[in-house]
Amino acid sequence: MVVNGTVRFATILAGVILAFSAGASDARQTVVIGSLGMGYDFWDRSYDAEGDERLTVDEDEGDRRDWRVWPEIELQSLGIHDSLSLRYAPVLTYDDLLSTTDVDHYLTLAGERSMTRQWTVSLADSFVLSSDPTRYGDPFFSPTRIEPAEAPEDQVQPAQFEAAPDEISQNIGRRRYWTNDFVAGTTYTYAPDSDVGIGYGFRVLRNESGDDEITGEYDEYDRHEFSGLWSYRFTPAWRTAWDLSYIKGLYDDVEVDVPPELIDPEAVPENFFVSQDLEEYRADVGLDYTRSASDSFPFLYRLRGTEYEDFRQDIWAHQVSVGWDHAFDSRTRMMIGGGPSYIETEDLDEEWGYNAYLGFSRAYQHGDIRALVNKRYEPRNFTGDADTGMTDMLEARIDLTYRFTPYLASTLFALYRDEEILDPQGEFLLAALDGAVPSLQESIGDFSYTRDSYSLGARVSYTFWRWFVATVGYTYYDQDGDLITDAYNDHRIMFMISASKELWRQ
Repeated sequence: MVVNGTVRFATILAGVILAFSAGASDARQTVVIGSLGMGYDFWDRSYDAEGDERLTVDEDEGDRRDWRVWPEIELQSLGIHDSLSLRYAPVLTYDDLLSTTDVDHYLTLAGERSMTRQWTVSLADSFVLSSDPTRYGDPFFSPTRIEPAEAPEDQVQPAQFEAAPDEISQNIGRRRYWTNDFVAGTTYTYAPDSDVGIGYGFRVLRNESGDDEITGEYDEYDRHEFSGLWSYRFTPAWRTAWDLSYIKGLYDDVEVDVPPELIDPEAVPENFFVSQDLEEYRADVGLDYTRSASDSFPFLYRLRGTEYEDFRQDIWAHQVSVGWDHAFDSRTRMMIGGGPSYIETEDLDEEWGYNAYLGFSRAYQHGDIRALVNKRYEPRNFTGDADTGMTDMLEARIDLTYRFTPYLASTLFALYRDEEILDPQGEFLLAALDGAVPSLQESIGDFSYTRDSYSLGARVSYTFWRWFVATVGYTYYDQDGDLITDAYNDHRIMFMISASKELWRQ
């Protein structure tokens, strides 16, 4: 089985490297941490159109009542010039709603080696076998034991406004899947604050072959990414950075039932196979001016383009922004910026828009607050569903953390997202048309699929008896799309208790 083979390979590889590294240097430190845990996960979904005969999915598709128990092992090996870490947890899951039992697997492996003082090589691998779509981008969300120490007062993390969401669709419910994400790269520092590097990433998404349930499935794919970076500091005040990526997405060909109103049935058969393969091009070209320790002014040009193999329109987004990054003091920071955006395709008229961001972060003695509003165009071609394509996306998020005592901590968050998928396909195109004639489309923005969503969540963790952590969390998610299968809300309540202890150190 591919899943078991991947887990065995990563475990054996990490063990060999750890054993070799331990004997290679007396200065190496190796730490083994063991954990045990159990928890309960209540997940309830309600569709806005429940009772409507047009609702083609099971109304209980997103419901789960999972009891979980797991061991976890973490290995860390730190040397003078390298580091390696391995974390693995098999999770025995019993679904009280369906009376089924599965074993989920979560594994991460990361390593870094300094070949010279200027040259580093790194690799990372992440494997997930689960029915939880929120684990796709972050395999481990088990709590970390809270240390009895105060939060730092002199550091605050900046808001992150460049990273695109790495996620799969939640519309399919709790479909069992597995994914493996491998990343390798190397960076060379050739001058102060000046680097050059290359990288390669490979990710796969598969439906679990042992699942015979008749339900929706993710669109399986192989994703190859080749990237390069170059940065150079001209003077203490001026610096430039270039980040380039080429992505190749490989999908299985799909059989398409063509609605007569979309394609001439005399020219195209009613049922035919189309390729979903694509190529993505990404470029970030930045120029930063640093006026002082508190103020800098970034200029950024962003290119996002997708070329599709079959009849879907190729699309390109050009975005220019000018910003201001200001630190009010050592604990308070703000970033603001924006500019015009230009969207073009092969056969349709171009469209003008805008991009903008506003970030704020503040650290306190016992907590911190981070807020972000971000408007930009992003290609989302790997959601695992048909809701893919260039997306005009607006996000607003706020995160709050607060430590009541040295052993009791809390996290609150709120997220709002508005999406406008340009040039949608399939049922998403039919919903966007709303009775209009496709041949009347002249601009890429004439017909777009819109939806918005918001999410609220809270989590409280308590450390007791030195090694134990108890966590209670609640998340509410509401999504409103043009399709009735795209409009629903989720309630999720989670309870976990775990014990973690250092087993060995040398």
